[in-house]
Amino acid sequence: MALLALGTLAVMIPFLQFSAGPWVWSILGLGVLLVLAWVRWEAAYKRRGRAPMVDLQLFATRSFANGSLLIALYFMGMTSVWVVCAIFLQSGLGRTALEAGLVGLPAAILSAFSSGIAGRHVFRIGRPIVLGGIAILLVGLVTSILVVVLHDRAGTSIWWLLLTLSFVGLGQGSTISPNQTLTLADVPLRYAGSAGGVLQTGQRIGTAIGLALITAVFFAVQGQAGWTAAFVAAYLVIIAIVVASGVVGIVDQVQARRAGRRPGA
Repeated sequence: MALLALGTLAVMIPFLQFSAGPWVWSILGLGVLLVLAWVRWEAAYKRRGRAPMVDLQLFATRSFANGSLLIALYFMGMTSVWVVCAIFLQSGLGRTALEAGLVGLPAAILSAFSSGIAGRHVFRIGRPIVLGGIAILLVGLVTSILVVVLHDRAGTSIWWLLLTLSFVGLGQGSTISPNQTLTLADVPLRYAGSAGGVLQTGQRIGTAIGLALITAVFFAVQGQAGWTAAFVAAYLVIIAIVVASGVVGIVDQVQARRAGRRPGA
């Protein structure tokens, strides 16, 4: 537990304290070494006939390994959407906190709606339902960029974000819960607790790194080119990360087909 905690902390510190100087990135290497040491410890602990904190055999389960990586990348990107939007609306456009919050209200409602529908069909459709959610999400991100650019260049209403961010909500509901179901579906029952813990830890680490990285990009660009350029740059980084999570989902589907199983099963 100590090795994993210190390794996780060391991996996250450079992203959270990058302004301290280039030297801080050396801590990232230390974090990787600590995590590798934890992996070796867990393997040796199991060989001695004891129950490790996380049985590394978990990652031999294709759906779990791929699903964990997918959602860690997804959270690295998606959790910054609302932070960047709120900062842009309040600090960039002078909108109130209430207005900034209302922009995300339709997305929150539609996320709950799509999550329920996706949950009812996830075992029938499998991994494609997660990939569909990611595709819808990307539509929302791209069109949100267009809204912000048109507001800056042509004076169109910023309230079009109510519509474009609704696609983000639909995508989130169709991605997060179904992916969790598919990721844990093939995990042996005796590993259910630790598997859920690994999944949640990956999400939290992805969130922390993503928020630090993307807001750093946002403020760096804002200082040089203004609020609109900062919004666009941050959302482009988010899009790149979300696309990477989608690639993991596609790989998982291809592997499932090669194994002779229904994609996502």
